[in-house]
Amino acid sequence: MTGPSPGSLAGTCALVLVPSAVFNALVVPDVASKYSLAFTVVAIAWPLWCLSCLVAAGTADPGIVRREPYRPPQDGRARARYREERLPNGKSVTVKWNDTCNLYQPPRAHHCSVNDDCIDKFDHHCPWVGTTIGRRNYRPFLGFVFGTAILCVFVIATCALQIKIKYDELPAETQSRNLKAMGEAPAAMIVLFVAFLGFCFVGVLSCFHAYLVATNQTTYENFRDGYSWDENPHNKGLIGNCLEAWCAKAPPSRFRFRKPASQQPHLDGVADETKVEVVVDGDGGDGGDGGGVAPAEPPRRGTGGPRMFPATARAVPTHVSDPSIEDEQRRRAELAEARATKRRIEMELARAEDKMRELAVRVERGEMGGEGEKGEKGEQGEQGEEEGEDKVGREGDAREESESEGGGTPASPGGYEGEGETNSRTRKYEDRM
Repeated sequence: MTGPSPGSLAGTCALVLVPSAVFNALVVPDVASKYSLAFTVVAIAWPLWCLSCLVAAGTADPGIVRREPYRPPQDGRARARYREERLPNGKSVTVKWNDTCNLYQPPRAHHCSVNDDCIDKFDHHCPWVGTTIGRRNYRPFLGFVFGTAILCVFVIATCALQIKIKYDELPAETQSRNLKAMGEAPAAMIVLFVAFLGFCFVGVLSCFHAYLVATNQTTYENFRDGYSWDENPHNKGLIGNCLEAWCAKAPPSRFRFRKPASQQPHLDGVADETKVEVVVDGDGGDGGDGGGVAPAEPPRRGTGGPRMFPATARAVPTHVSDPSIEDEQRRRAELAEARATKRRIEMELARAEDKMRELAVRVERGEMGGEGEKGEKGEQGEQGEEEGEDKVGREGDAREESESEGGGTPASPGGYEGEGETNSRTRKYEDRM
C-alpha cells in the first residue's frame, strides 16, 4: 500500500541506496581497516534505518478520516460551514465542514487535494515520500529526515578520512600532494559531493521540523496561521511538545485494509486531542446528525492510479442544494451588481463635472469678449461725437467769418439773415456741451 505517487517513493529509495552502496564498497573498507570496524557497521546499518523510516512513512496510513454517508436534512435548516470546538486544555479552535467527507473535520485536520482525502493533523504532501504526511506517519517521516541529515554528515566525514589516508600514503616530496590524494580516491569525491548536496536540503528541512516539533505546529499551520508561542492552542511546553512528537502512541487506523468495505470500523475519536466539546454549532446539534442540509458529495477526483485505501460503504445521494450556499451566492451577486452600479454612477458624475467645467470656461471667455467689444464701441462712439462737434464748430466759425466780411441779410430777425443762423447753431452747440 502506497500513496498516489509510488514512483516518487521508489526514486527516493534509490537516491539513498545507490550512493550508500558505492560508499560501502569503495570508501568504507579503507577507513575501517585504518581506524575501526565500527565504520562498517554504521555505514551499513544507518542507511538501512533511513530506508525503513522512508518506507514506513510512505506506506502507512497518514490518518485518513473516514467518509461519512450522506444524511438528509431533518428540520430543513442549513448546516453552518464553521463551528467552534473546545480542546481538552480548555482552548477553542474553529473546525470546518468537509463537503467531500460529510462531516466536520477534526481539529488540525485538512483535506489533501492530492490524495483527495481528509487527513488528521495534516502536515503537508511530500513528493519525495509520495504521500501525505499526517498524524500517523509524521514520526517515521521525522526519522527519515533527521536520519538522512546525520547520514550525510557521517558520509562526508568518512570520505574526508579516506582522502587523508591517501594523502598520508604519498611521499612528502610529492608535488600537488592534495590534488593527487583526491585523484587516488575518486569514489570518495563523488560520494562526498552527493552527500553535500543532500545535506544542503535535508539539513535545512531538519532545522525547520525541529522548530515545528518544539512549538507543536504542523507545516500547514505554520504557513497558514503562524502561531506565536502563547497563541498556539496546541502548545504543551517544550518537553510536552517533544514527547508528543517522539513518544506518544500512534492512534489506530480508521481502516482495516484486509477487510471489505462493509466491515470497516468507525472511530469517532482517534486521539485525546480529537475528543472535543462543541461550543458553537450552527445546526443546533452535534457534528454528525445535525438537522440541516449538507452539501451532496461530489464525485471523487481520479489520481491516475490505484486507490490508496479501500472505498467505504456509503449511500450515494441525489443532489440537494444548500440554502446557505445559494444565499451566499445571491448576496455576492447583489454586491457585485451594486459595486458595478456605483462605478457607473461615479463615471457619469465625473463626466458631468467635466462638462460643467468646460461650460464655465466658455461662459467666462464669452463675457470677457463682450466687455471688450462694448468698450471698443463706446470709445469709437465718443471719438465720433467729438469729431462731429469739432466739425460743427469749424463750420460755424467759417460762416461767421464770411458774414462778417460780406454783411448780414435783412431777412434775419434782429439783424442780418446770416446772423440769426449763426446764433441758432451756437445755441445748439452750447446745448450739446
